[in-house]
Amino acid sequence: MRRYFCIFLFFFSLLSAMHGQGMHLIMDQVGDGAFVSLEEGTTEPVRRASFIPMDSRITVRARSGIETMSAGYLFRYGADTRFTLSKEALQLHDGSIMIQSRKIGNRIVFKSPEASLRIAGIGTCMIEVETNGGLKVIGILGRMIVGVGDNGVEEDLLAGELVFVKPGNSGLGDKINVNLERVVETSFLLSGFQNGASFQGSLTSVVRAQKESIGKTYRAEVGDAKGTDTFEIVTNTEVLPEEKNRVDVESENSSLIKNRSNYKIPGTDPLQELLGRAPKRTVPVIEEKAVSPAPIKLRPLPGTLLRKQN
Repeated sequence: MRRYFCIFLFFFSLLSAMHGQGMHLIMDQVGDGAFVSLEEGTTEPVRRASFIPMDSRITVRARSGIETMSAGYLFRYGADTRFTLSKEALQLHDGSIMIQSRKIGNRIVFKSPEASLRIAGIGTCMIEVETNGGLKVIGILGRMIVGVGDNGVEEDLLAGELVFVKPGNSGLGDKINVNLERVVETSFLLSGFQNGASFQGSLTSVVRAQKESIGKTYRAEVGDAKGTDTFEIVTNTEVLPEEKNRVDVESENSSLIKNRSNYKIPGTDPLQELLGRAPKRTVPVIEEKAVSPAPIKLRPLPGTLLRKQN
């Protein structure tokens, strides 16, 4: 069995080297998986342990996902994602994808309806097609290098950083920091598949590191990009227990300060306000010290003198 597995890996590596990043082997699927659209107008489901056909549109079904492996890469495609594999690029028509690069020399090109993106480096990131046709990229692990256009402009993308690829090859937007803990908990691409122990441990470590470094909780999330240079900010209205306690204390202190600011100093004497009448002031009496009389010297009796003389 081990011999056949080694032979399979050898041929898979050979095919991947011959076709660049085009060969994708389906490793796992969640839900109903995906299907390929054929030229005759029919569809055919893609099966586990099979290669995704080149230059054919693949559609992931609703509430489903697939995981593929290529030379030095691991890909996860989310629900309702439509994409096409070619030798030049991975064309992402709609939906989202997670990419995990395992070799420092890896380089791959993604194309959306209105943008193009190059990704290199070692790490993990997620890519999503926006309403305006551009792309949204979120760094999850490692250090990815993202670039757009033909002038070779590239930027590093670290864990917890988000950047928009503007439509019409207009470049990259400003980087935004996002809450990795919420991304990991809510993303189907990260929590909807079975993660290996090493990958799950890395996610836990990077989430903890971000929480310790920023020392605060993000109260807003980055939403969809509908315009060319704008994107939505979705406010998170959920209040955490520790934040609720802090807000209650601040509210109480604010109320005390407010009540204290309304207090007016009375015009009357504070002592009169306390006693309810005008205070009576008396002259202090100085007590005289009693003078003790001088000690009386006793004279000896006559009988005593006679006895002393004898």
